[in-house]
Amino acid sequence: MADSVFSKYDKNGDGTISCVELYDALKELLGMEPWWTLFERVRSKADANRDGKLTKEEFCNVAAIFEEIKALKAVFGEMDQDRSGTMSFEEMQKKAVTFYTTHADKYDGKRAMHVMNHYAGDKKKGMMEEEFLDIMFKDSC
Repeated sequence: MADSVFSKYDKNGDGTISCVELYDALKELLGMEPWWTLFERVRSKADANRDGKLTKEEFCNVAAIFEEIKALKAVFGEMDQDRSGTMSFEEMQKKAVTFYTTHADKYDGKRAMHVMNHYAGDKKKGMMEEEFLDIMFKDSC
């Protein structure tokens, strides 16, 4: 199965996944247009030898990374109770205790503070999914 998935994204058949091929894989597998910081974090977490391409073995790491991103997207979806695409301060506050007690082993208090600091002084401000993922996905895999 891993071979067929790897082959699907190794469009030029050179035995590695290039940056362009990884971008296409991210777009398809996550069902979203990846922004630069997300793309770069995935690439750097998966590219063990830092050569800018992913071998078949390195590409296997991407599956766990995708699952992490999908889980964080689901968390954002739970917090965005009105499905506006933006998490309000009130929405975040209602779910924060449950989230951090459930996931305290994986997500440290610093990230919680970063999310809270996003609203610093402006409780009417919203947080987009991309901003949430940028905070929560740092070094989480």
